[in-house]
Amino acid sequence: SSLATPDRKQTMGVVLNRLVQTIRFDRDAFVWMQFNDRATGDALIIVAITEVLFLIAGGTPLFGLVTSFTAVMSSLLSAVIFWLIYSGLVYAIVAFLFRGEGRYPIYLRMAGFAFPTLLLTIATTQIFGNDLIATLVGSLWFILVVAYGTHYVSDLPLDRSIVAAVLGWAGWIVVSTILGGFSLF
Repeated sequence: SSLATPDRKQTMGVVLNRLVQTIRFDRDAFVWMQFNDRATGDALIIVAITEVLFLIAGGTPLFGLVTSFTAVMSSLLSAVIFWLIYSGLVYAIVAFLFRGEGRYPIYLRMAGFAFPTLLLTIATTQIFGNDLIATLVGSLWFILVVAYGTHYVSDLPLDRSIVAAVLGWAGWIVVSTILGGFSLF
């Protein structure tokens, strides 16, 4: 019976392995995401952990994560809203504009597993000093991971998959502006 149900340690090992595969553009990670419904919850956890890392990198002390419950929850909610909307935009662009394949949950998984690549914006902010340029450069890896996953899942050529990922990002900027500027970082 214990062989049939993997323990948490094994499960987290699989998730971390898939995360590394995702950020390395390994096709196996996207195959796993396509056929593993549990990966959606894993993607949500990855988004939340990444957002906490952003808070810590932004100067929030570990103790502050506990004492500033409202600020932390607001930041987490912002990250989850980005994840949901961005994934939906990419899915809609692929499905309705380019007539590609795939279901919305798969796009959620791809964006969730790509989310940690946005941590690159921390380094690019230090290098460039300009938040806009740093965000654009730091987001490039995220967009390319989503584009590669979209290419695999949707059966679209890579150039259209890149366009879908970029349009999803541009769409998020429009939507977040309309909604009052939810902060991503």
